[in-house]
Amino acid sequence: MPRIDGQYFAATIKALKLDADQEEDAKRNAENIARKVIEAYERHIAPGHVGAAAKGIPAGFLPSSNAHALTGLVYGRIQSGKTRAMIASTAMAFDNGFRIVVVLTSNINDLVTQTHFDFASGLPNVMVYTKDDELDGEISNAKLYLEAGDGRMLIVCSKGAPSLKNVIAFLRKVDARLYPAIIFDDEGDQASLDTNTKKRSLSLVAVAPSSINKLIQEKLRTLIPCHIYVSVTGTPQAVLLQSAESTNRPSFITLLPPGESYIGGKYFFGTDEPEKNSHHLIRIVERDEKDKLLEPHTPIPKGLRRAILFFLLSSAALIKKNGGVPAHGKGYSFLCHPSLKNDEQSVARERINDFLGAVTATVLKVSGSDEQVWNELREEYENLKTTLGEKAPPLEELSKTIVAYLRTRKILVINARTKRQGIAYGPELNFLIGGNTLGRGIAIRDLLVTYYIRDSKISQIDTMHQHARMFGYRRDTLSFTRLFIPQHLYYRFRDIHQSDEDLREYIEQHKDTPETFPIEFTFDLRTTRPGVLDVNTTDTLQPGKQVFPNYVIMPQDPKSYSKIEQQLSMHFGPPGSPLESKGKLGAKISVAQAIDLLKPLKTKSENTWRDKTIRAVIERVAREFGNQIILKFRAAKRVVGEKGFISTGTLSGQEYDDAKKGAMPTLWIMAVETADGSFSGKGKRFMYPTFVIPDKLPKLLMFNRG
Repeated sequence: MPRIDGQYFAATIKALKLDADQEEDAKRNAENIARKVIEAYERHIAPGHVGAAAKGIPAGFLPSSNAHALTGLVYGRIQSGKTRAMIASTAMAFDNGFRIVVVLTSNINDLVTQTHFDFASGLPNVMVYTKDDELDGEISNAKLYLEAGDGRMLIVCSKGAPSLKNVIAFLRKVDARLYPAIIFDDEGDQASLDTNTKKRSLSLVAVAPSSINKLIQEKLRTLIPCHIYVSVTGTPQAVLLQSAESTNRPSFITLLPPGESYIGGKYFFGTDEPEKNSHHLIRIVERDEKDKLLEPHTPIPKGLRRAILFFLLSSAALIKKNGGVPAHGKGYSFLCHPSLKNDEQSVARERINDFLGAVTATVLKVSGSDEQVWNELREEYENLKTTLGEKAPPLEELSKTIVAYLRTRKILVINARTKRQGIAYGPELNFLIGGNTLGRGIAIRDLLVTYYIRDSKISQIDTMHQHARMFGYRRDTLSFTRLFIPQHLYYRFRDIHQSDEDLREYIEQHKDTPETFPIEFTFDLRTTRPGVLDVNTTDTLQPGKQVFPNYVIMPQDPKSYSKIEQQLSMHFGPPGSPLESKGKLGAKISVAQAIDLLKPLKTKSENTWRDKTIRAVIERVAREFGNQIILKFRAAKRVVGEKGFISTGTLSGQEYDDAKKGAMPTLWIMAVETADGSFSGKGKRFMYPTFVIPDKLPKLLMFNRG
């Protein structure tokens, strides 16, 4: 157990100024993460260096050659306080003998700035370095305090080549290899992974790792061999699909539960149809809104008009309710997410600016006033009343507040062209327009309205999920919140939300890290960017697919053969004609029974069927069908090729068609006797399995088979 009452953690909790519930969440999350990290360190590096009775690394200690390859995963939720959890975990780690923590953060300027500020303000009594280009001036001071025994050092480093090189050089000069360390990779699925993985897996020649991955894995991690590397993200698809030999693949996982006031996917996308949203958060806009928005010579699209008007009303209602704008100085925000293209974002800015001019003229009742705007304002007011009820101020009062605050509104385009240190929020009303820069890690305080029309033929689960900036600790403003979105994009977010929930449930059910992580997606989604995946080890399970081993072991161990035969007899009767006749009819079995049946079966398969991962595949598919499987059996003679090669599964023709059309997955077991022409000769016996996924499977599943 980690020490949980140390000076660093106590000072950090005080500095964070949390309320009682937040403090309890921070303590729980920090303890869970610290415990996992300490356990991993003691198991794979050495006991005694860290923990409640930490003694540090003894002189002359030599870690194993692969100690620096140990990786963990903290799986949080979008905008759920992962940074706070890292800060609290860092403080607790310092109380448990870790001396150095490096936080790798996004190479997006605004996110770097945000992370720097959060850590610098949340860790008192610690040497915190956030300016990597100023580290040379800190070498002697840092080395002095580390050598003295009571120094603790934290470095926040952007995942860009210049910053990484500066930090690596600094760590070398302060002898960081002498101290237990943690590397937190914030948004660990972004920038850190090897983007040459796919290219390498398809190439016949050596392909070097991508530059950032190489700096992290081959330079930084080897420089401090006694460390634990922890990837922290709310979208771990790319991390979980890494091959077994990847140093980015996690060997332990901690699920990070959100606090009670967290508003996430179940509030926005928890129903099949947007009209059934019990919180009245979803407003459907037309599918062609984006085309209309980007055509400057046509009227501004109806959905955007209504989104802006609702935002003006809801922010005015909050200003009336609270007696002014938020004290944090960043006002209330409207987010427009039209496209990843900078030019299209600029068009959106001009269109929003023009419409705000029309709104201002209308509420001021001056030249340029538009009766249609008044009518739409009244309609949006009625929509606001669906969640505020009698608490909604009169429309006339809200109109006056809108007039007062529109004069100082700010319209900000946030994209790669914007080289600012943080978003320059106005203190009152902010209209943010952006793409990828606003799609990962950036927390938007008091975001009330999101207008999301960014579209593509195929969306990536992790990228699109990160666009959900409306998630977060927003219970106090939930009644004032809306998401304006086309229906087809609502369905994509709904499917992503369900995929995320299913993955969390799967990990929760498998307390020990599974051999593989089946990640679900649909035909208009893909799990992650293809470049970071090894095509030789990732597989996609599709409806109607037949999964079977392509290499078997012969002769099969007689005890294993007999054990499988006994289990089959329990369902179909004794060996011989009763077993075969009833076996073709089939019997319904549980997932656990199917797994037990396959345990004695050993293969040398090199295709989708792998002995280590087939259990996860069967469990995940069967869950979509009430955790039930149809077991069938028959005997046959087969020609088996060199090294036990079999080119097809047990099924073909009508049997295969029937299995695909079935109401649940089918596990066929075939008692095979090798026929003339087999490489090993005839008369060899073995049990051979085939698992058939029904056509009714409502989704696709991708997993890494090892």
